[in-house]
Amino acid sequence: MSILENVQRLLTVYAQGVTDLSFTEVAEQLALPKSSASHLLHQMHRFGLLEQNPKTRRYRTSTLLAQAVHSQHHNNSWDEQCWQVLEQLSERTGLTAYLSTLNGAQTMVIQRLDGRSPVQVVSSPGALRPACDTAMGRAMLARLDLAEFHALYGSDAQLPLEPPSQARLANVGALAQEVATAARQQHAVLIDAALPGVGAVAAAVRHPSSGELRGFCVSFVAGVHSPMDAASVNHYRQLMLDEVGALGRRVNDRYWTEPALPVAQWSPSL
Repeated sequence: MSILENVQRLLTVYAQGVTDLSFTEVAEQLALPKSSASHLLHQMHRFGLLEQNPKTRRYRTSTLLAQAVHSQHHNNSWDEQCWQVLEQLSERTGLTAYLSTLNGAQTMVIQRLDGRSPVQVVSSPGALRPACDTAMGRAMLARLDLAEFHALYGSDAQLPLEPPSQARLANVGALAQEVATAARQQHAVLIDAALPGVGAVAAAVRHPSSGELRGFCVSFVAGVHSPMDAASVNHYRQLMLDEVGALGRRVNDRYWTEPALPVAQWSPSL
């Protein structure tokens, strides 16, 4: 029997609820000769899978293993919560809903849920777009600190954006103003800009422990999903704040503990 098979067998014993084991107990539990048990424990301790209590000499699973399990649990929980928000946005609006992250100065689609309308605004998972030209991108840029923003775009406000903005932003300073507005409002809205006839509303959550950034948006087409009037668009804006804000508060994202800006102080959507 290989040492990896014995590693798996011993970890299975711990997985059943055993907190620590002596050398003799390991040999008995696995029916191993003492020399084989000694070699197994030595190797698992050497490579950080087990820790030994210096007083009792008993072995327990290591902090490294605990961190790996916690990380996996966190990732599964975080991904599941994001997926639930995406489902709610799609269901409550009937629109195409996106979950994205930042890839440098670009947004990258992670998941998409199609809406109920036969007309869809479609970008496939993995699709990249300049963050400056989308509501999704501006909502996520609003979650960066100043140093992170400057690392992407530079600190010179007069520096032209590269590539040039299809949403008609003249320079880095103009983008910074749009991002600051998104930060104050806790969401971004962009209509008939880089894509004529298309609108989107977006907001973002940043996990406080891992720093992982997730952006959510719904997209709509003029004259198909909603009339291009402020009341209709504001309805989408409020839904975005409700759903994404609730997730932010659940994970203790301090950005979402700040009082919401009154609707009367939102930037015009048209």
